[in-house]
Amino acid sequence: MRTIREMLGSDEKVWVYIDNRETWEKFTETAVSEGFGFGKLPAEKWAFGYAVAVHSSGDMGHLPLFVWCRAFSSDIAECPRKIDFGKYISGAEDCICRESHFKKVVLYAQ
Repeated sequence: MRTIREMLGSDEKVWVYIDNRETWEKFTETAVSEGFGFGKLPAEKWAFGYAVAVHSSGDMGHLPLFVWCRAFSSDIAECPRKIDFGKYISGAEDCICRESHFKKVVLYAQ
């Protein structure tokens, strides 16, 4: 199975897309086994999130979806690599996210 350390490669950080709770469970299991964490928060208190910043130091943090989605705009400067963790752990050759996977919702006042 691929590791998070391999996913990082020589990068200081990557942003990881997690599509569902099953993928989240695989991500957290891998993270714990490799010594990654959300500060001093014990793994059993980690909350599901769709986008996580993973640092080579072993630190992780939830990425606001606004930031994740904006990172795909043409007017945004360079961002960390964005990895689809589900594709990554399945062994896919191409696991780079080229779109946010989220749609905007427009609410109209009546």
